[in-house]
Amino acid sequence: MNSPSLQPSADAVVLVHGLAGHGVVMSPLARALRGHFAEVSAWRYRSLWSRIERHGHALAESLRRLDDRERGRIHLVTHSLGGIIARLALAEYAPRRLGRILMLAPPNRGSHLATRAAPLLGRFFPPIAQLCDEAGSFVCQLPPLAGADVGIIAASHDLLVREDSTHLACESDHITLPGLHVSLLWSRATAEQVRHFLLHGRFHRANAAVA
Repeated sequence: MNSPSLQPSADAVVLVHGLAGHGVVMSPLARALRGHFAEVSAWRYRSLWSRIERHGHALAESLRRLDDRERGRIHLVTHSLGGIIARLALAEYAPRRLGRILMLAPPNRGSHLATRAAPLLGRFFPPIAQLCDEAGSFVCQLPPLAGADVGIIAASHDLLVREDSTHLACESDHITLPGLHVSLLWSRATAEQVRHFLLHGRFHRANAAVA
């Protein structure tokens, strides 16, 4: 799994960072995927200042443009809030050649930390209020994701998103890897698992714990 594919996939991979993040945090993962896929790019957005719906619409438009020019499939690899944005984007526009979706530490059922922070920060940073883990919150009311293989990787020591909050009913595979919410992005094991799932639709079990 460590050596590049002899014949790189013709597929494209779009990386989507999380809340208060930047495309540069996805760089180690991008480097690990290049050589295995025809195109690897980071989609960037200003995460703190707008509601999640706006970001979802913007990503949907980017996927639409990519769909018009790509020959292979289009995979999505997301971190944290990026997974929620991807869910909204795909509800608006699903690429004709949609491939697999890999979510890293996604708050699919909300974040307990967002629930605590929302009374103070939610007014200034709308996504924080939307990511509460209460049953009636925005993120907990999103429609199910369908029509694609979905892999989810949780971090074993995530202080922002609990492991049970990362799950989706439609997930194809789910594992937990050692790391924190952000450090998960920079792990060699994470890169290997992301690559394996995008290529094969399942995780490699030798260095992963089944959730």
